[in-house]
Amino acid sequence: MNNDPIFYNKVLNDFDRYSWFITIEVKSSEYSGKSIIENDDLFYYLSQTQKIDKEEYKKIIKEKLENNSSIEIENIAKWNFIKVPTNETINQNAKKGVEEFIKIYFDSKVLKDGITDDERAVIIEKLFKWKIPTKIDDETGYLILSR
Repeated sequence: MNNDPIFYNKVLNDFDRYSWFITIEVKSSEYSGKSIIENDDLFYYLSQTQKIDKEEYKKIIKEKLENNSSIEIENIAKWNFIKVPTNETINQNAKKGVEEFIKIYFDSKVLKDGITDDERAVIIEKLFKWKIPTKIDDETGYLILSR
């Protein structure tokens, strides 16, 4: 991933109840591959398992994201990591470019109805790769994007 300090500062400084989603490579005995997790949940996991503070967390995760390196975890479901499955339809739609992709899946900044959880995970991963953060809206519970 490219170094984008504004994007990384935005997602890594959000420790609210519903924080920005992060896409990160994970390795565990049960799964290896891309996962999405809210920033605050990832910080909580690392603070509990490695006893790090927020500043150290931001430095470690920013480096891992920039280098596309993985983190090793155990029991991914316990810590709210969501596996990103393969979805050829979404992959094909992503090839149409960012603007078209957003038109396909979003009404304005809100994810359209009828999207499955697996599809949502793939959409979040694609947008994260394009440096477009997504989160669950605190009031509506819908997935929203920031542009």
